[in-house]
Amino acid sequence: MRERVAITGVGMVTALGMNAPTTFAALLEGTRGFRPVTLFDPLDARARIAAEVVGLDVAAVAPAGSAGDWSRTDAMAVLAAREAALQAQGAGPRLGVCLGGTTGGMLETEAGLLAGPLDRIDPARAARLLSHPLDLTTTRVAEALGGAVRQATLCAACSSSALAVAEGAAWLDDGSVDAVLAGGADALCRLTFFGFDALGALDPEPCRPFDVGRRGLGLGEGAGFLCLERESSARGRGARILALLAGAAVGAEAHHITHPEPSGARAAELMTRALAAAELTPRDLDYVNAHGTGTEQNDAMEARALHVALGGELARVRVSSSKAQLGHTLGASGALEAAVTVLALERGMAPPTAGLASPADPELCHVLERGVPVRMRAALSCSFGFGGTGAVLVFQEAPLASPEVAARVRPSSAAPPRAAAPVVVTGLAVAIPSGLLTGNAVARALDVPPAAAGASAIDPVAALDPERSRRFDRGAALLTSLAERALADARLEAAGVGVVFGTAFGSVERSVRFVLRAADRGVRRANPAEFPHLVASAASGNASIYAGLTGPALGVSAGAAGAETALFVAAAALRLRHARALIAGAAEGFDPIVAQVLGPLATPSGVIPRTEGGGALLLELEAPARARGVRRGARWLGTWSLASEAPFPVGAPASTERALVVSATASPDASELLRRTGWSLCRERSVLAPAGYHEAVSAVALVVAAAAVLAGDVDEAVAVSGSERALWVTHFDRAELAP
Repeated sequence: MRERVAITGVGMVTALGMNAPTTFAALLEGTRGFRPVTLFDPLDARARIAAEVVGLDVAAVAPAGSAGDWSRTDAMAVLAAREAALQAQGAGPRLGVCLGGTTGGMLETEAGLLAGPLDRIDPARAARLLSHPLDLTTTRVAEALGGAVRQATLCAACSSSALAVAEGAAWLDDGSVDAVLAGGADALCRLTFFGFDALGALDPEPCRPFDVGRRGLGLGEGAGFLCLERESSARGRGARILALLAGAAVGAEAHHITHPEPSGARAAELMTRALAAAELTPRDLDYVNAHGTGTEQNDAMEARALHVALGGELARVRVSSSKAQLGHTLGASGALEAAVTVLALERGMAPPTAGLASPADPELCHVLERGVPVRMRAALSCSFGFGGTGAVLVFQEAPLASPEVAARVRPSSAAPPRAAAPVVVTGLAVAIPSGLLTGNAVARALDVPPAAAGASAIDPVAALDPERSRRFDRGAALLTSLAERALADARLEAAGVGVVFGTAFGSVERSVRFVLRAADRGVRRANPAEFPHLVASAASGNASIYAGLTGPALGVSAGAAGAETALFVAAAALRLRHARALIAGAAEGFDPIVAQVLGPLATPSGVIPRTEGGGALLLELEAPARARGVRRGARWLGTWSLASEAPFPVGAPASTERALVVSATASPDASELLRRTGWSLCRERSVLAPAGYHEAVSAVALVVAAAAVLAGDVDEAVAVSGSERALWVTHFDRAELAP
């Protein structure tokens, strides 16, 4: 980060309290939030306890008359975000909301799923399965705070909201927002409780991270948010700064969907990289809020990583895990633990690892029983999730305002110029019913015959090595095939490359099967190998492992705008050097439940059949691409979401004969929007006939537009997608990179 990020507000909803001060006070006392599960019947699960939030009234949080449409996750997120925003007191007019999560409204979805015969699902019940997408919680937060100029919903399993904090810092760095509410929220639900129990990963008693007698993790629920703004902005308005986010590192192990890489080498590398990004060393560090799940393999891996990363400072730096008291709150854990770390720095108190009596690694400087006062200068907050995706955040104490401090803060009132870090597409791939295409063939993808309902000439699962893709569903197989082909098209090695892919609903049919089996036959009859593949980020994690991608691997949830959201999320992360390249896009495998509920796309000119497919763009910064000999790229100039009456965000093309409009929408509003611009004179092509319709069809349009520029067919292109509610516009032009 070119400028440190100020934390000017924190908000927390946990099993220990409905706000941050209450939660932190209970943490210091060693209070534990575990109690018998009451939100649902745990059936025959081995574990019957969790860290439930007590006293949450969804109706009191939701707008009048809408409580029935709100989820428990929505309510917790809004409460935590409001607390952080209120403490920050006016951080800036252009607000971003970045949320990490994994369960969303799954608890409420399950209630509808189980409200009838288990041997069949009628259309009304099936529709309920799609009524609480993960990104709905982000929308609730943005609306509760008066709107947001940018929002994104990330899923990277247990590191989701830590990645949201890192992404929020990237938005501040690129100047697109003045402040970001970054955090996460997840409610308990049957899917995760039964899934972890089936894996044998739950401790029947309150969990004991880092203890020699640990038996597994304890699940929890909650929400945590941080208000982020540039340090110069916070100091300029005289805000109280709780701590500074000085650095971050994100990446993946590319090892296994559930088991961590045992040496801890990748986790140690992330810790070291995060400190380097903050221009700090282990000597500057005083506290680590560890991931510390309480499972045998994860705790051992993290302890080894701390040995490597801290070296001679290991015996001095305090270490604790908040999961012993808050439970493992899944997608919310990274943000909640970041908030704990911020408060620990601000108050000079290190919370304990409650229940830790016999440390498995006594060389770590554990905090036992109760919190202890510590002179804190800097601290790490570590998160590691399914699929091996990790995020390490570095927080630093905030010195009191003084002329000397002010002189060291670089002003950043204006957004950094786009030319400072241009992003280019150097490889791409697309999946349409006629096949998997890459390179110049993509530019001809619109010339194939129209797609038929459900028809596909490709079998994405059969296209992969069966030994390495045994449990991949069609969506994961599509994503993996696209990522591999985009990587090959760019002639780039996998190491250091990450993947950000959009999905609208995840694997609905597969998730339903898992929950119904557990409800019908018992939790102990559920297939433990199925559960890790049901998380919304599982497809990205599987692609990362299969292809050896060690950059960040995450999913984004944004309905039919998953590809566009993935694109701007990836570009922001790339500009902060979180990876040397990122593959961005979206993919949707054919899901019978989604097809039953949503069906084909009705347009004024006819019905577009529901199919499957997607697309991938490999993004690099222009300078590194040029340095490795890339001769031409499609420069990404921006992606915008806009209402139909808004002005077109892209100026008239330099030459209408050398420009192209690629459409993935049948909305009349899109035609009217273009009609008012110079782009109305350009050739326009639609991807809907050859690609059919699915929630990732906008990814096809993005790839075709970029491919036309890369092939030299045009000098610039725009891709237009969306519906009457919101349209999306993405602009590419030609970048000659050869010296």
